Amino acid sequence: MKGKQVNPNLKIFITIFCYISAVAGLVTAVMDASQKPADTTSAIIAGVLGVAFLLGGLALTRKPRY
Repeated sequence: MKGKQVNPNLKIFITIFCYISAVAGLVTAVMDASQKPADTTSAIIAGVLGVAFLLGGLALTRKPRY
């Protein structure tokens, strides 16, 4: 049984959103960690969210295996 296909335009939009969110999260993590004094809690949270969005974007751009 074949699964329901996602609209290609929606998939592209979500992928771009994931990549932009990943960059924003990672930049925020670096900025929070470089403050004096360092805000490590928000840096870790922003870094984890950035990596999660990056992995989501990579998962959406993978070619399907058949």
